Amino acid sequence: MIDIVLPLQLIVFQILFLLVAIALEARVLHQRLKLTRKTSIQYATSLNLWSVVIGWLTFLFLETLLPRFLQNQIVSFIFFDHPIGSRLDQANPLVISLGICIFFFTFIIKLLGLELLRIWIHDNPEQLNTSSNLSNKRPTLLNLPKRKITQSKPNPAFAVLLANAYSYSAILLILVLRFLEFNRAL
Repeated sequence: MIDIVLPLQLIVFQILFLLVAIALEARVLHQRLKLTRKTSIQYATSLNLWSVVIGWLTFLFLETLLPRFLQNQIVSFIFFDHPIGSRLDQANPLVISLGICIFFFTFIIKLLGLELLRIWIHDNPEQLNTSSNLSNKRPTLLNLPKRKITQSKPNPAFAVLLANAYSYSAILLILVLRFLEFNRAL
């Protein structure tokens, strides 16, 4: 009989991170790409689930290529929330550079996912504009800046980069608070 062990703490934190990322990224996509709220939430959900699946598949593939010592460290960190031994102090530059690589890997995956979504749905974000600031009124000094901003073409790459930066910053803040709370309890 095969024993199945689930890292419940990891699953709960992954769900928490997904909820935070979807909320923040949907807001950015709504503002930057001029999407409706519903569409921006759907896009953010799809992009985050897409990046999580691709990220975990990549991790599981790359983890098999690591030396046995690093595999044991990763399993210990995932299941027991701390690595084996005191090698964490030596790995800080590695952890930081790995975090930066993961950030840009996720950005590329989300950008490709956005393009695939737009192609698959045959969607045009300009048609989904909910706030029609262009009225038939005569242009006044108050209307000119709004008109210029709404007429500029949205940049999807910048919107995804900004959304990814916001969500990663919030997740990093959650991880730092969790780390501080965990160390205070010890």
